[in-house]
Amino acid sequence: MNYNRMGGDPFRQNKMRFYFKFSMIAFVIVIGVVIFMLIFRANNSTKIDYSQSTFVQYETPADSAPVVVFETTEGTFKAVLFEEEAPEYVKYFKDLVAKGYFDNTYVCTILRSGSVTGGFIGGSKTKDGLQNDDTDMEMTNIEVSPNLLPTTGAIGSLVKQGGSFSSSKAGSVFTVFDDVVNIEELRAQNAEDKNGYARVCGIFEKYGGIPNYLQLYTIFAQVYDGWDTVKKIDSYRIVGEDLPDDDENKSYQPEKEILITRAYLSTYGEQKQNGYNIPLKDQSAVSSEAESKAS
Repeated sequence: MNYNRMGGDPFRQNKMRFYFKFSMIAFVIVIGVVIFMLIFRANNSTKIDYSQSTFVQYETPADSAPVVVFETTEGTFKAVLFEEEAPEYVKYFKDLVAKGYFDNTYVCTILRSGSVTGGFIGGSKTKDGLQNDDTDMEMTNIEVSPNLLPTTGAIGSLVKQGGSFSSSKAGSVFTVFDDVVNIEELRAQNAEDKNGYARVCGIFEKYGGIPNYLQLYTIFAQVYDGWDTVKKIDSYRIVGEDLPDDDENKSYQPEKEILITRAYLSTYGEQKQNGYNIPLKDQSAVSSEAESKAS
């Protein structure tokens, strides 16, 4: 038998069969992993069902409900903490407050685009929001509750996205949300009441907020007192305010140094002198926005 046509190797055909089978097995494994990753990601990005939600941040808390009081260079504001809705993060946050971590930390960012402000980021050990040796690097798993929404005055921690097989994580800095909602666009996106989103549209129309961020934050608290302070912080100019948003010299750091001089834990019963107040969105502003779009 002449083996020259097979490169002088009588076992080449068997080897080729083996390599082919091995390659097919490897290919199937790779495809299986890819499909699993896609399913995993799809499950993680599933919209929240709000059809049966009890939106607890709009209900007067029990006297025993935990509250954090923020004393700042611009005044004081208070927020109730939702232990049942974000238990892991609230425990972490309360531990930081109890050990004085937020004392003399900075409001490092004001979320500003043109004339619209989305809120501010506080709790940073540095003015520009960069980490330093004093920054707490612990992270907690993202917690998303169907009973909390990122409406005006809600407080959340922006999560760092995890890998394909790891959870997203929330850290020590926090965002106090302002109002950027466009009610007409929000209603158009949720014309059909799937997963209770028509209810959600009504709440954003009533209170304002940042609906595009529904699953990017662990929401864990709600401001209920000290709105003048929150609005004052939101109003400050940022570095390079008049520059285009894409200009490299524009910074979202406030021009004025804003400090959280002290943060401490209390209860609603001890901090309810002014009642539980979540102001309604300015209905005149909503009407003006709708009229300008119509014209």
